[in-house]
Amino acid sequence: MALSKGLRLLGRLEASGESSILLEARGRGDCLLFEAGTVATLAPEEKEVIKGQYGKLTDAYGCLGELRLKSGGTSLSFLVLVTGCTSVGRIPEAEIYKITATDFYPLQEEAKEEDRLTALRKSLNSGVFYFSWPNDGSCFDLTVRAQKQGDDSSEWGNSFFWNQLLHVPLRQHQVRCCDWLLKVICGVVAVRTVYASHKQAKACLISRISCERAGARFHTRGVNDDGHVSNFVETEQAIYMDDGVSSFVQIRGSVPLFWEQPGLQVGSHHLRLNRGLEANAPAFDRHMVLLKEQYGKQVVVNLLGSRGGEEVLNRAFKKLLWASCHAGDTPMINFDFHQFAKGGKLEKLENLLRPQLKLHWDDFDVFARGENVSPRFQKGTLRMNCLDCLDRTNTVQSFIALEVLHLQLESLGLNSKPIADRFVESFKAMWSLNGHSLSKMFTGSRALEGKAKVGKLKDGARSVSRTIQSNFFDGVKQETIKLLLVGDVYTEESADKGRMLLDNQALLAVTPRILRAMSERQAEFTNFKPVRVTVGTWNVNGGKQFRSNLLGTAELAGWLLDAPMFSGVSGSQGQQCPGTGPQSDMIPARLAQRCEKYRGTQTNDSSPADIFAVGFEEMVELSAGNIVNASTTNRKMWGEQLQKAISRSHRYILLTSAQLVGVCLYIFVRPYHVPFIRDVAIDTVKTGMGGKAGNKGAVAIRFRFHSSSFCFVCSHLTAGQSQVKERNEDYREITQRLSFPTGRNIFSHDYVFWCGDFNYRIDLTYEEVFYFVKRQDWKKLLEFDQLQLQKSSGKIFKDFHEGTIDFGPTYKYDVGSAAYDTSDKCRTPAWTDRVLWWRKRHPFDRTAGELNLLDNDLDADTKVRHAWSPGALKYYGRAELQASDHRPVLAIVEVEVQEVDVGARDRVFQEVSSFQGPRDATVVVNLQSPTSEEKNEFPEDVRTELMQTLGSYGTILLVRINQGQMLVTFADSHSALSVLDVDGMKVASLSSQVKGRAVKIRPKTKDWLKGLQEEIIGKRDSVASVSPTANSCLLEENFDFTSLDYESEGDILEDDEDYLVDELSQPVFSDSEAGGDELADAPSSMAVAPPSRSPALTKKKQHPTYRDDADLLNLKQELEAVGDFRHRSPSRSLSVPNRPRPPHPPQRPPPPTGLMVKKSASDVSISSGTHGQYSILQTAKLLPGAPQQAPKARTGISKPYNVKQIKTTNAQEAEAAIRCLLEARGGAPGEALNATALRDQGPSKPEPTAGVAPLLPRRPAPRVPAIKKPALRRTGKIVFCSRSQASQPCLLLQRHEFVRTVAAQRLAPLETSGSSV
Repeated sequence: MALSKGLRLLGRLEASGESSILLEARGRGDCLLFEAGTVATLAPEEKEVIKGQYGKLTDAYGCLGELRLKSGGTSLSFLVLVTGCTSVGRIPEAEIYKITATDFYPLQEEAKEEDRLTALRKSLNSGVFYFSWPNDGSCFDLTVRAQKQGDDSSEWGNSFFWNQLLHVPLRQHQVRCCDWLLKVICGVVAVRTVYASHKQAKACLISRISCERAGARFHTRGVNDDGHVSNFVETEQAIYMDDGVSSFVQIRGSVPLFWEQPGLQVGSHHLRLNRGLEANAPAFDRHMVLLKEQYGKQVVVNLLGSRGGEEVLNRAFKKLLWASCHAGDTPMINFDFHQFAKGGKLEKLENLLRPQLKLHWDDFDVFARGENVSPRFQKGTLRMNCLDCLDRTNTVQSFIALEVLHLQLESLGLNSKPIADRFVESFKAMWSLNGHSLSKMFTGSRALEGKAKVGKLKDGARSVSRTIQSNFFDGVKQETIKLLLVGDVYTEESADKGRMLLDNQALLAVTPRILRAMSERQAEFTNFKPVRVTVGTWNVNGGKQFRSNLLGTAELAGWLLDAPMFSGVSGSQGQQCPGTGPQSDMIPARLAQRCEKYRGTQTNDSSPADIFAVGFEEMVELSAGNIVNASTTNRKMWGEQLQKAISRSHRYILLTSAQLVGVCLYIFVRPYHVPFIRDVAIDTVKTGMGGKAGNKGAVAIRFRFHSSSFCFVCSHLTAGQSQVKERNEDYREITQRLSFPTGRNIFSHDYVFWCGDFNYRIDLTYEEVFYFVKRQDWKKLLEFDQLQLQKSSGKIFKDFHEGTIDFGPTYKYDVGSAAYDTSDKCRTPAWTDRVLWWRKRHPFDRTAGELNLLDNDLDADTKVRHAWSPGALKYYGRAELQASDHRPVLAIVEVEVQEVDVGARDRVFQEVSSFQGPRDATVVVNLQSPTSEEKNEFPEDVRTELMQTLGSYGTILLVRINQGQMLVTFADSHSALSVLDVDGMKVASLSSQVKGRAVKIRPKTKDWLKGLQEEIIGKRDSVASVSPTANSCLLEENFDFTSLDYESEGDILEDDEDYLVDELSQPVFSDSEAGGDELADAPSSMAVAPPSRSPALTKKKQHPTYRDDADLLNLKQELEAVGDFRHRSPSRSLSVPNRPRPPHPPQRPPPPTGLMVKKSASDVSISSGTHGQYSILQTAKLLPGAPQQAPKARTGISKPYNVKQIKTTNAQEAEAAIRCLLEARGGAPGEALNATALRDQGPSKPEPTAGVAPLLPRRPAPRVPAIKKPALRRTGKIVFCSRSQASQPCLLLQRHEFVRTVAAQRLAPLETSGSSV
């Protein structure tokens, strides 16, 4: 049914300087007046009085709200109207429409429409926004699912309520938004009519995209600090019939990690985790808590692949879930869609995925409600993800939805097969439409299919379209989404500080005036606690020190941990130990004893650094290749070594790192600080070759710690003795071009720490500098230091602080020597490597001297105002590491971090809010004893004098006369409150005498303060609380972080994102089906061959995949298939001490037999002479809610694709594995030695027997490289391979020394049979 235009917009006919607009609705007597920046609801009587002064502007179907933005220094407001829409279908409670056209009408004179409004209009008109028009008496809300319809809490819909920002201005003026404004969702809505016997039913599919972390494909990835993920979509499959409804909800969302895909996205898309693995734990925990609060129990269905960048995400996702408290009640089902459902072959989903999922969706049930329907409630959801959460995810979700459809039909009493078939046909079409529509929203093209040749040609064109869209148009799209959801009103500095002091969710409910007031009174509800920040810098001259064994972890610890202790008393600058590391043999005996004393006390230091910031220059060689595309190998290696070094006594976690060619910066923090760090951002600035190259430049990392903001900068400036002007220009370029989200720059932060190789030299000759260096006259040398000279002139580092330099110049040395440069260039020594810091000072900050605190007893007054200070320097010095031509420098500064007392903040906020006045800034004036005439008309003479009186309290924007009362609207709420203020006390009303008549003044909105507080509390409750440990063992102090072997970046090929060529697939099993301690993370895929397929087809070539080592569970399954196995206990590659494990639930029945499974293309059978196939699903345990097993850490062995690694925990397991191999090769199991005797013999090599080939012959090249004896003895690994490796498997045993002896005793039969080792 077509919707008529029920809204009319009218404008004032006579131009009087101020724009005035009326908005009236068909069937309503009242109207809205927009004038002078305010909104007022006019009663029917008021409307009739002024309506004659207005003329029609346009008609509209609905109004989305008021959009406010800034243009230069002025504020603009636009009314957003829906001028075009089409119906997509009707359900019993409402009709749903798709928006096709919108208009923006300015609420002020001469407001020009900007380009960003044009882009926003294009987005709103793109056909992805929907609204509902409820029937009379219905309260249907399209933003919430059927199970939540009618709930008192309206906050359930906030995540999918896309125009809530446009409602804010009207809500602040106490307008009932539900009467005037529409609520829209972004997503897909499809409705079909299905005839069920003599009744008519509605099949409805609704996909709601979340607005909490919305954005374009490559611009918004992963999770944010509040736990919201990108591409989060709630898809509801609903059936309406008569007064009954049944629905089933599934959710999809990006992997809840901090990850990104930076750079130009063409062909191969680079993926990078932009925070350390442990630093992801708080956001991951918040995400899972939010899902459980909103949807109930969760089952994670992970469709990520096992190659490149997807493997990086896959492994990190599994480890985070396993280490969290959610592992016990949140099973993860890993299903590599690319490997075993290529081309959308749903029969593979039926055979492999359905047995694992059915038990969960039966447990979750569906929602059903109605007069003649038995109530049912959905108790949980399947959370699904792939990389983009598009094509693969939609295929699996549609399969699950159609499987669950029979439960929905059963709940409504529709059990007939013909009826069910009609519903299946309808929902299949709607799910296909859903996939194409969501794909077009996120990528700009329809979903990829990858089936027939014609389909692949279409997919190629769509991939090109996606590439163009992501690289050239998504940036504009991202800004448009930001404008709609966030706006640009709260971008000033006071608002930024208010974000740190208040909850992010409360910002929509407060005014800029409240934000400023809270910032001014922050001392009343914040506490300052000391935080120790350690900042180091070192030019490492190419970064090859670890690979060339010039440097070790001990030397790094000597620089970062021991050097400050050697300096003397902890907490002060003093004489430091002359050297650490390579020069320790040069220390005199007495001083060496002192150094040992402080080295011993370091492990008992009660105040370790809270934050470590370590910057490096020339991390890679500054070659042309590295300048174009710098390698990250050194960055990863140095990061691992740094973490090991500084975690010697107290554990540190890598928060994040950033690299610009050779400039690299790492941030490490203590584990218990991680949950209170958020808003991490990175930026880089190139200054080399006029800003075109990154051989010189800076990297910056900023974050918020509690309610204080930090920015760390590491830079490498222009070199050269006389290039002072160029270095000053580099500094200005860096400070001007560094930018962060929400308009922040480098000086928007509370603290800035700047380190690096600044390259400022000493304005003296080499001989003069060397003269003062030999006498250690640092004070005289510093008089000629270029950095201090330029700083004192105000050209650079204004208001920055630096410690007293009492150490020698750090540049330039001969590598490996304590001598300054002896080359032909003979460069002049200089302090090129420096650390400086800066602290922002607000106008209300006062130092101790200004507060006269120095001469007073602080203990006598407990209410002393906090004194501002830039920070206390605890140490500033260098270390004698000779692995580079520079010496590393370290500074330790103790600063203050502002921490909010939530209880005190709420009290102050209540006071501030009450002092601001009603948000509509409107008061009502009545005569106390009006006559009968005055009840209908306010006296003119009283009105004139009253206007003069009220005008002294503030600017009056609007005056309305409604019968016997006068409504006055001020420019701000504080002016309205001032009218009600008597002797400094706020009262409900003000009585005064005007022209001898008593008047009474009261606020128009009675409980305005209560409404504001309830709104803020409601928004705050929608955010998950912060857990001090993030409910994860990864943040425990005693966790062994060295076992967390993970990659942080990888490449994703274009074909990986959507489909692969149709080949034999490999299944992946649920982390929960094997159960608890018997679970292995490693075997994430196995190839599937249908029973009817010929064994010859199994030789079809496959892409090699690399995964973690498989554990004994897989060996057990293989041996059970050939009939020879005895129970063994599994091993674990990652363990957490004292971690409780829930008991195992009962084993579920195995899935249907007949499914034939093999390990890989070359793994047809463990026997070299047969092609036997067997079912692994028959022996797998499908256990719901089983705890997640620790993912296997990488062993560092690069193995061929047909080598299988099996981990054993004791001698018996290893001997059983070898015996199995011998049986497969035709050896006699009776020849196996007793395990006890073998252990007694030890790992000694047996004497070869006469006439037998050598035990370790060289392998025939080029199949597999030969394994040398030393490597075999060192690693304790044996590899068995046949000569013809093309289709035969290999077996690798590891972990036990005696395995070598067992293998040596059993190799002779293999050699005689023509095999090699």
